[in-house]
Amino acid sequence: MKRFCYAVTALLVAAHAYAAPLDHGDLVSFASRAGVTQSLFIESPTPAPPLVVILYSGGDGTLQLDETGATEMHGNFVIRTARYWVEHGYATVLVDAPSDRERAGMNDYYRRGKDALADQQAVIEQVRKRFPTSRIALVSTSRGTVTVGNVLEHAPGLADLYVLTSPESGGMRHPGIADLDVPKGYESRTLIVSNEHDVCPVSTFDGGKGLASRNKVAFVAEDSSEGGGDMRANCGGHSPHGFLGVEQKTLDDINDWMRQRLVATAPSE
Repeated sequence: MKRFCYAVTALLVAAHAYAAPLDHGDLVSFASRAGVTQSLFIESPTPAPPLVVILYSGGDGTLQLDETGATEMHGNFVIRTARYWVEHGYATVLVDAPSDRERAGMNDYYRRGKDALADQQAVIEQVRKRFPTSRIALVSTSRGTVTVGNVLEHAPGLADLYVLTSPESGGMRHPGIADLDVPKGYESRTLIVSNEHDVCPVSTFDGGKGLASRNKVAFVAEDSSEGGGDMRANCGGHSPHGFLGVEQKTLDDINDWMRQRLVATAPSE
């Protein structure tokens, strides 16, 4: 009986090994625009990791970072699985809302605009100062894909790889990134991931697949129907929209793609 209990416990621990936000890193704050402060939480297993994964959450993006990491949005897909990247040897960065968006949050209009682009330029500059030899991947989910799509479309050279999961491909009153045009030369550096059972109206599976097809970028289809329920839950982290139940496979698929792209795009000696 004890052996059975230990086995079940081990399985539960393994299943939730990455279901926790970062909490052993450094809080970094700096000016991103005039009168505006931007905060990051950075955790790395080594001083010079091969890759830095910068994470962009969905929702309003207000993580309310402090010295212990994210104090809000723990259920968001990229936030609750953040530790996966550290365990795989990468530096991981949580991005908070800038100080002028702390109350209102980051809606699509901000995320698509010049201020958001300026803030992310400052974010990536800070990351490159800290990890000058590392390459950088922007990994986003849901509304966070609007921020990353803005960078990809207007300043693609800032990062090396772009990952958009459950992309906000348009619908209702959200402008999203249905009109995203991936710049020439960055098609091979971009990945879109969608869940076949995502019923959030602004990030449907067909919308993600169509966005990938139109831009000729890599696409991964996941398959989970766990969680969800009403309109709010369907667009939350604990639903197919947030890859509930297939977190490990989704992260492994993203990691496999990123490792392949890092090899393919490695600078020649």
